[in-house]
Amino acid sequence: MKGTRSLLAPYAVALLTVGSVLLLTLLLQPLLKQTIFLLFFAAVAVSAWYGGMEAGLLATALSTLAVSYFFLESVFSLLVASLDNILDLGLFVLVTTIINLLNSELRTAKQHLQTSLQKLQVSEARFKKLVESNIIGVIVTNMDGAMPTAGYAYAEANDAFLQMVGYSQSDLLAGLRWRDMIPPEYIETNNSAIAELTTKGVCQPFENEYIRKDGSRVPVLLGSALLENNQDDIISFVIDLSKHKQAELALSKSEERYRAFLEHSSEGIWCIELEVPISLDCPEDEQIQHFYQYVYLAECNNVMAQMYGCSRAEEILGVRLGDFLVASDPHNITYLRNFIRSNYRLIDAESHEIDKQGNSKYFLNNLVGIVENGFLVRAWGTQRDITEHKRAEAALRQREDELRLITNAVPAKISYVDSQQRYRFNNKEYEDWFGLSASEISGKHIREILGESVYQSILPYVEAVLSGEQITYETQLPNKDGTNHYVNVTYIPQFSQEGKVAGFVALITDITLHKLAEAALKQSEKRLKTLTEKVRVIPWEVNATTGNFTYVGPQTVEILGYPLSDWYTDNFWAKNMYPEDREWAIQYCQESSLSLNNYEFEYRMLAADGRVVWLYDIVNVVRDENGPQLLHGFMIDISDRKQAEQEREQLLKREQVARADAETANRMKDEFLATLSHELRTPLNAILGWTQLLRTRKFDQATTGRALETIERNARSLAQLIEDVLDVSRIIRGTLHLSMEQVELGSLVEAAIDTVYPAAQAKEISIKCRFDSKVEVVVGDANRLQQVVWNLLSNAVKFTPKGGRVDVQLEYIESYVQIRVSDTGAGIAAEFLPHVFERFRQADSSSTRSHGGLGLGLAIVRHLVELHGGTVSAKSPGIGQGATFVVSLPMKAI
Repeated sequence: MKGTRSLLAPYAVALLTVGSVLLLTLLLQPLLKQTIFLLFFAAVAVSAWYGGMEAGLLATALSTLAVSYFFLESVFSLLVASLDNILDLGLFVLVTTIINLLNSELRTAKQHLQTSLQKLQVSEARFKKLVESNIIGVIVTNMDGAMPTAGYAYAEANDAFLQMVGYSQSDLLAGLRWRDMIPPEYIETNNSAIAELTTKGVCQPFENEYIRKDGSRVPVLLGSALLENNQDDIISFVIDLSKHKQAELALSKSEERYRAFLEHSSEGIWCIELEVPISLDCPEDEQIQHFYQYVYLAECNNVMAQMYGCSRAEEILGVRLGDFLVASDPHNITYLRNFIRSNYRLIDAESHEIDKQGNSKYFLNNLVGIVENGFLVRAWGTQRDITEHKRAEAALRQREDELRLITNAVPAKISYVDSQQRYRFNNKEYEDWFGLSASEISGKHIREILGESVYQSILPYVEAVLSGEQITYETQLPNKDGTNHYVNVTYIPQFSQEGKVAGFVALITDITLHKLAEAALKQSEKRLKTLTEKVRVIPWEVNATTGNFTYVGPQTVEILGYPLSDWYTDNFWAKNMYPEDREWAIQYCQESSLSLNNYEFEYRMLAADGRVVWLYDIVNVVRDENGPQLLHGFMIDISDRKQAEQEREQLLKREQVARADAETANRMKDEFLATLSHELRTPLNAILGWTQLLRTRKFDQATTGRALETIERNARSLAQLIEDVLDVSRIIRGTLHLSMEQVELGSLVEAAIDTVYPAAQAKEISIKCRFDSKVEVVVGDANRLQQVVWNLLSNAVKFTPKGGRVDVQLEYIESYVQIRVSDTGAGIAAEFLPHVFERFRQADSSSTRSHGGLGLGLAIVRHLVELHGGTVSAKSPGIGQGATFVVSLPMKAI
């Protein structure tokens, strides 16, 4: 309703104004007779001023009707008869229409002015807010560089600008000029901007620098315009570019690092672009076709360019994909398919390409696609040149083919099994044996091919060879026709560089016919034995007329060490044959070639490093009506077999020596038992004899005393024999222990001398003693040490003739204490001297029996001395020249 009232108000005002003028004119009619239209002009003007053109026209129409009806002739009638009245009305309508038009234009201009003022106020408010928000710097200056302070509703420089340059408002008011803040090198740039301002009123934003209050510089982006109300004043907008410049510097450094990485990388680095990006939803074939049509090389380093035969990257940039990635190679199509299927991320993918000269190249690639909005736009990648590696692989495959050719020519089933007991190589004869192809055997476990029962029977041999032992055995294996064949099997371990078993070679020879044909067993066995050794074969061919080689297999370099070129020189084979074999081997070869089609023989050759290599040569003769024309065959390295034969001979010799030693030990045992029975019987006979006499007869006191003394002496002798045997038993069982205590070694030696002194006196043997005063109390087992000294003195007295001499010395030498016992007795033969401390060893049985004893004393001495950490040695110039025994005990052990 309010909107409706506002729309009707101008017309109501027009109606009211005209009505009011009509009443006023009727009242003043006598006075206004000549100017009846005067007040109506005012009514139209007021209506047009208030209500606009429409209200003014309404007032004009109402006024015309009112004047015609109330004031012109034919009053109270709308008909105007007088021409003058018609002219007056027409003039009135014309004038009021003009008044309406003028009021309408004035009203429209006023509305436009109000709208402009409103917009100006809004703009000024926004500008003021922008200035006060300090998002960017705002300054107002004049042409001469001053910053005016009057005539503006906002500051001549906002806080954002002041923070950029480090000044304050007071600094500006003090007369700071913007020209004073411009570095010298930017004066010309600013002058050019002022010239542009003068001519155009604005200048394009440009990069500038201001000198801060602290002397540092701040980079800015400056845009300026002249103020319309004052052409001498400039308003400028300033943006701080410090962070932008820092980002640019960081980007520049990053770019430098990236370029340095590109230049110094050992791998090729590249970027390919798609002129027309392709959707990821396209089929694979369409994407591949799109690659070859729209992909080009956008960036790469020099390393990649050099891979394609170029010197610098600029020479190859822009090259199309099809120019270097061979589209006709199925591997490359697979390469691109894998790139698509891997979600455009591919690692270690091989590609076959061509370089600038058209040469084939192989690369190992890592690449990642860049996808934007579901479209592939580019891809980054690295690549390594593996052309030489691929050539090496091809050479390795060729070598494997040659190896297969050689092994197929060898009359044996050959396979290689890895440490996991899986087949890795088989020759054709091995595959034919089981009726399986190479692909059906390769990678299979030997259990899968041989069957569970056969596998269990050979498992101990497999475990033995995988432990590093070479194994040869005979067994039965089923053939593809289901029959069992006798085979001779050799397993030869292969060791890795770390010394671990990486696998083994299995050499299998069918010996069924040899088993059935016993008559030809010896000759066949030799051939089987040769073929089952470690197969190292050199194929060869010789011109029978010239005697020179026309072909030698490359295996000769590994086996004999000679380069292939040496074999094609004159008389090379004869010159490098082992001297002792040269004459007979050449003669045998010449004679056999004349009469036999096939023959074989063994001989030795000298390797390049001087080694002697045994060869088993299998020769086939090709002849025509003129005689032998061509000889060809195989040289098989049988050095390992020969070495094994030598080792068997040495083992046989060692076995014979061991048997002799066992026989000697058995003889010594028999002699010991005989001696023991004799030594036990002698005192027992004396004891039993005197015991029977004392029981059956009466003797005087002197005879009885002599009888008891004899019984006691023989009982002591018997006890000593038993104690020696028990000591030896303890030594053998390791149960002989020492009881360590402080021992005065001089007193101990004197006590031992006192023990043997009666026996020495009975033989008129003098005992001389010399003790070192430095030897005092030591640590050891007193009883055992006294046993050592007593044994040595007893032996000295026993084997020294009547009237002889025994010397005893006790010395301190550096960190040792030495007990030296010397005599002038029977001496020791040189050949028996190394065995003098062995158990049961006696120099002469008759001598031993004449002197008594079991031959255990010195063995006990050695063991007791060694338990004390010492040593004992014996010296003798020879038979009849006495002997010297020296016991050395380290101080740390006693």
